[in-house]
Amino acid sequence: MDERFQIHYEITVSESDTIESALETICLEQTVEMPADAISQEIREHIAGKVISVKPTAEKDTYEAIIDFPIANTGGEVTMLLNLLFGNISLMPGYKIIDAELEKLAFLPGPAYGIEGVRKKLEIYDRALSCTAIKPLGFTAEEFGNLTYEFALGGLDIIKDDHGLTNQRYAPFEERLKACVAAVERAADKTGRRSAYFANITGSPDVTLSRYEMACEAGADGVLFMPHLTGLEILSRLAAQNGPLPMMIHPAFSGSQTIHDDQGFSPSFLYGRLWRSLGADFAIYPNARGRFSYTQDECLAINHAARSNSRFARIFPTPGGGINRATIPKWLSLYGSDTVLLIGGSLYKHPDGIQEAAREFRQLLENQPKEAES
Repeated sequence: MDERFQIHYEITVSESDTIESALETICLEQTVEMPADAISQEIREHIAGKVISVKPTAEKDTYEAIIDFPIANTGGEVTMLLNLLFGNISLMPGYKIIDAELEKLAFLPGPAYGIEGVRKKLEIYDRALSCTAIKPLGFTAEEFGNLTYEFALGGLDIIKDDHGLTNQRYAPFEERLKACVAAVERAADKTGRRSAYFANITGSPDVTLSRYEMACEAGADGVLFMPHLTGLEILSRLAAQNGPLPMMIHPAFSGSQTIHDDQGFSPSFLYGRLWRSLGADFAIYPNARGRFSYTQDECLAINHAARSNSRFARIFPTPGGGINRATIPKWLSLYGSDTVLLIGGSLYKHPDGIQEAAREFRQLLENQPKEAES
C-alpha cells in the first residue's frame, strides 16, 4: 500500500483561493473525495495524496507542486490512472499536469516497437522518415489505392489513412485496406522498395480491436488511431499484446486538454510522456507555425519527452502542419533525424504530381546532414 508515485502540477490560484487550499483539493478530491475531518488519520496517511514540494513560478498566483499518491489507488488499470491524474480536478479551473512518474507503474506497457523497432521493420536507420495522409474524404477505395500507389512509386516511407477515413460507404474500411495494401505491394514489385501503409482503425473499442486484427491479416504495415475517441485503454491493450503492427497515434479530440495555459495537460506530458507509456510508437502533434496553436518551444518539449531516457522505448515525434516542401530542411535541422515529418497539402500541390512530390521529399531527407539535434 505504501508504494507511491509522484505527479507534477502547475496550479493557478484564483483571488478567492489559496495555494494551501488548492493543494488540499488535489490530495483529497483525487483520492477519498471527502473532507479532511471526515476521514481517519490512517486513511489520510495511506490513501490520500501527500504534498512533497511547492514553489511559486514567475507567473503571478501560479505555483509548481509535486504530490505523491499510492500506486494501489490506480488498481493497476489505465482507466483509473487517468481518473487519478485528472478526474474531479478536470472540472475545476487552475489545475494542469506537467509530468508524472509513469515509469513506476508496472502495468503501463510502453511501445512494442519504438524508434529502434520501427527502423528495423522499415530498414531505415540513418535519417528522418517521410509520411503523408491519403485524402480527401469522398474518394472511392480504388481511388485511394491509386493514390497510395503513386506515393509508393515516389518512395514515401509511410502512407497513412487520413484520420477522418473510417468506414464511409464510398470507401469501406475493408475494401480500402485491401486496395492500399495491394498498392504498396504492386509499387514494391516495380521499385524494389516497399512503402509502409498504415490503416486507420478508429471506431468503438470493439470495432477498433476488430479492425486491428483485419489490418494484421491483410498485410498492413501499421495502424493509425485516435485513442481520445476510442478510449486510451485500448492503446495500452494493443501495445501489451506485443502485436505485429506499430501504432501511430493522432491527437483528435484531445485539444481541449492541452491548449489552455492554466488547465489540463502540458502537450509534452500528454503526447510525449503519457502516450509513450501507453504504447504509442509514433506521436502525431500539431506543429508550430501551422494552423494550430502550439509554439516551437512546446513542440521541442514534445520531441524531448518522446525521446528522453526512460524504461519505455523512445518513440517517433511526428509533427504535422506548418511543414511544406520548402521548410523541410529547417525542421529537420531543428528536430533531428529521429523524427517523422508528416506533410499533406504541400505534396498534393506539387506542380509535377504526386510521384515527383514523394521523390523530392525522400531526397531532401536522404541529403540532410546527420548531425542535427536529436
